[in-house]
Amino acid sequence: MAEQKRIYERIPVELPCRLFIAEEGKRPGLRFEAFCRTQNLGLGGVFVESTFLIRPEVRLQLELGLPEAPLVLQGRVAHNVGLDSERFPSGMGIQFLGVGSQAREALLRYFTPERYQEFYAALNEEFPHLKKELAPPAVSLLLNLWEEWKIHKAGGPRATEDGAPEPLPRRTGGKR
Repeated sequence: MAEQKRIYERIPVELPCRLFIAEEGKRPGLRFEAFCRTQNLGLGGVFVESTFLIRPEVRLQLELGLPEAPLVLQGRVAHNVGLDSERFPSGMGIQFLGVGSQAREALLRYFTPERYQEFYAALNEEFPHLKKELAPPAVSLLLNLWEEWKIHKAGGPRATEDGAPEPLPRRTGGKR
């Protein structure tokens, strides 16, 4: 797989995740349903650890178990890491597709890299009276929008936009 430079950051986070494919046609129901955990999350996609693999390009729905409420998103399998990988856990990179405004806001509020947490702590140290007005999710929303705005202004895609760079497994020295 060719090395790609990620535009949008990933954070390591374990969340319960439900993957499902709805039955189309006259008989509503499920064609497929499975439960797994996320390994990392970005604004444009997620990597889920699993011992089963769905072939790339398959579209599905995923339900992320965010602390506030489950978040259902459309996605497509972007890549797989097989059971035989010594470098990474097995699983799938899933790109988010067609993220609606409410889901987008939930992602932008939840996605909080460590540096945002450090910024929030420094902000509270300097202006403690703002702590009541600016909760961590509001700060994450603003910082994520700022980062995305800079990239979009330079000609890049929005993080939650179809066509955003495909998620790749994080490169580390050992197993993730």
